[in-house]
Amino acid sequence: MKQLIPNTFSSARFLTPLLATFTAFLLLTTAASAFTDLKGEKLEIEKQLGGGKWSIVEIWASDCHACRQHMPSMVKFDGKLKNARIVGVTLDGQAGIASANSFVKKFGIQFKNLVSNPIEVNAWMQKTVGEGLVGTPTFILFNPEGKLVAAQPGMVSTKSLETFIKENSNKSKATGT
Repeated sequence: MKQLIPNTFSSARFLTPLLATFTAFLLLTTAASAFTDLKGEKLEIEKQLGGGKWSIVEIWASDCHACRQHMPSMVKFDGKLKNARIVGVTLDGQAGIASANSFVKKFGIQFKNLVSNPIEVNAWMQKTVGEGLVGTPTFILFNPEGKLVAAQPGMVSTKSLETFIKENSNKSKATGT
């Protein structure tokens, strides 16, 4: 695109890569600080993981059709395994806390839910999983020590989650890890 007034600094050839590099740098070097509870109190997502239990992180959004379809099975699954917990992360952002709270109330969700936004969750996923956010729902599984063991975009059956946790719990017991 030709500029009316040539300016080397604002040239798309220079500015676009510079902004992309700067944005990536900020996202990858900034700690995930935009996670809050449903009341707006800041939380560190890392402190919600591990602690002697398998942690199933489900990333969802209140306007996500697949999330609405899947959430009843997660609510039913919650508490089924004594050695596992579910941590929800909504992408509704601070401006959408009312929508997130309505979603939680509608589905009777009892497990902990954090509020964030797509940019912050993408940065956290890049750092933690090594891949960016693809969409909702997304499931990320951490072992009882808080180490990443699996990540899957799209719906995942609770039966698959249960089987994976049971099989890998038994492997950990057998090897003493």
